[in-house]
Amino acid sequence: MNVAVKEAVYIIIPVHNRKNITLKCLEHLDKSGDLQRYHVVVVDDGSFDGTTEAINSSYPDVTVLVGDGNLWWTGAIKKGMKYAYKQGAEYFIWLNDDCYPLPGAIARLLELCKSNTNTIVGGQSLDPDTRKPSYGGIVCRHIKILPIHNLNELNLECDGLNGNFVCFPLQVIKTIGYPNAILFPHYHGDTTYTNLAKKNGYRLLINSQALAFCLNDHPSVSWLFATKSLLECCYGYFKIKSSFYWKAELAYYYQLLGFVGIFTYIYQRIIKLWLIMLLINPLPNIIRLHLRELL
Repeated sequence: MNVAVKEAVYIIIPVHNRKNITLKCLEHLDKSGDLQRYHVVVVDDGSFDGTTEAINSSYPDVTVLVGDGNLWWTGAIKKGMKYAYKQGAEYFIWLNDDCYPLPGAIARLLELCKSNTNTIVGGQSLDPDTRKPSYGGIVCRHIKILPIHNLNELNLECDGLNGNFVCFPLQVIKTIGYPNAILFPHYHGDTTYTNLAKKNGYRLLINSQALAFCLNDHPSVSWLFATKSLLECCYGYFKIKSSFYWKAELAYYYQLLGFVGIFTYIYQRIIKLWLIMLLINPLPNIIRLHLRELL
């Protein structure tokens, strides 16, 4: 029996304790044929819900790398990239397990990367329910870092790419190495890595034809209206898995905006948010919940 030779393309999927979501992602790749075309590497960072065993049983062709629970997103991505590099990967694709590329989306990213060797390309993600943009990239505007999406242009330039669905060539690793899992253990490892690549001569594009469904779970200002105490919200600044983890946030603003980013961080994440918290926190829970629903 002839066995199809896969392209030197490695899809890297970091996971932790989301067995059903991870299996759904692999099932999606299987149905679209991408599981047969490309190498798939799942980095299971210390799951104890049977994720690794389920993958090995249902998808024996998928490589599973195991972490101890301290890799987080960036460390897991880095581990997968290092493995793929040793295996002779020519192209790398970051894919979160809750992101489902539409048929042909991965091929579109690869085609663009292959035709432009100094290019990193991200797909445009849409909320599966509302079809509104969820993830794409970011742009830096003076003292602000703003999310950016691409629904109109074929390719849209940006300053950083969200890591849920991104394709880049081997040369990027040879130029800037691997993502910084020390400064950015969980959040911002994707945008800062691609931004660093841009500073080293690579173009960052969001392709409007490479679509994927991905629910936007990034916390917005609505978290302020949750029924939490001021002290409980403060803990988020010291949790690695929090998008407000202060070490990563400060380094993020500094890398993208320079010294002015430090002052932006202090204003945006400390002064502004805490003033709002002080105003909102005394309100009855029912009012806070209602405000949260309106956002």
